Amino acid sequence: MKAKRWYQLHLILGIFGSSFLLVIGITGSLLVYGKEIQSILSPIEITSNAHRLSFDELYREFKRQVPQGSIAGWLVSDLKNQPDQIWFHDRNIPSKENVYLLDPYHGKIIGSLKEDRSDSFYGFLLVLHYSLFMGGIGYFITGCFAIVYLLLVFTGIKLYKRFWKSLIRLRWKESSQILFSDLHKFVGINAVWFHLILGITGGWWSIRDTIIRTYPEEKLVHGLWSQSKSIDQLIINCENQIENFRLGYISFPHHSEEEPIGFYGNSYDSKGWESRYGSYILFNADSNQMIRFVDISKEALINQILDAFRPLHFGTFANHISKIIWVLFGLTPAILSVSGIMVFYQKRKNKRRYLNQRTQSNELGSFVQR
Repeated sequence: MKAKRWYQLHLILGIFGSSFLLVIGITGSLLVYGKEIQSILSPIEITSNAHRLSFDELYREFKRQVPQGSIAGWLVSDLKNQPDQIWFHDRNIPSKENVYLLDPYHGKIIGSLKEDRSDSFYGFLLVLHYSLFMGGIGYFITGCFAIVYLLLVFTGIKLYKRFWKSLIRLRWKESSQILFSDLHKFVGINAVWFHLILGITGGWWSIRDTIIRTYPEEKLVHGLWSQSKSIDQLIINCENQIENFRLGYISFPHHSEEEPIGFYGNSYDSKGWESRYGSYILFNADSNQMIRFVDISKEALINQILDAFRPLHFGTFANHISKIIWVLFGLTPAILSVSGIMVFYQKRKNKRRYLNQRTQSNELGSFVQR
């Protein structure tokens, strides 16, 4: 394919995906420190003690404060001054699911959110970033745009094969078209590794969850777990199976009697490339018998790579060092979107000016000949 065709393909993809890149770039960059920003914008007073209450104690305290219903999921906070989040189905309103904020040190409910948490700053960014507030269809659309994102990367690489010539070139004193063109190349070339990571990880999740996996229609069943059963004992069983097990999320049975209770997490001494929920154990909710056991550190290489997508996408693998880098590079899709549009606009503007001048010159020549 000739260079002109590659340019046209890159241009069409850029025009088609520019708005998406602008939104995804800004929201993604903010999401890296989304929880910390949320705690500043909506501070929640939690007096942290030396130790959390046991999960059995927290379960009893939670059930004492809420109406009749069932817990679907329990997200354990990874920050000491932040509450746990509990997804709860109200028995009297089957279609309603709230997310309650539970103080893990005193067992008090200190607030609630919508099911998708979109009424919080962090939840709003998350829903916008992943589904554009369009539900499952929006999630599929973001996956399609992730493919467009990757195609933009590959066509850009093809266009600028001699990238070393533009690696650090920014001609500030030239025309705006040249400046925006240099900026577009500079950002695109220096952040190409970052674009590949985001495009591959984000695209895989979206395609996996909308095409590869199938989700049957959910049927809500109450009373599948009660406070007479011990959550703490099952956590001990997890710790016996996975050394230094650190719990991140509990999935409670709420669809059918055969549904297990699941404990998801990783090890306290796990590598930065392991996600927070990569290891898990599923138990029979009645007999406490272990049904499935996965220690991600002992899984096949392909499973470990797929699990590493989460820390890679969010930039959490090296704590604040990687997070700061991800915040800065997370803005590059937005910069590419704006600079690409400006290059296109300036080229069209200069072309129209040239055509007008040529037309005027031809008209003047015809007038002189008369």
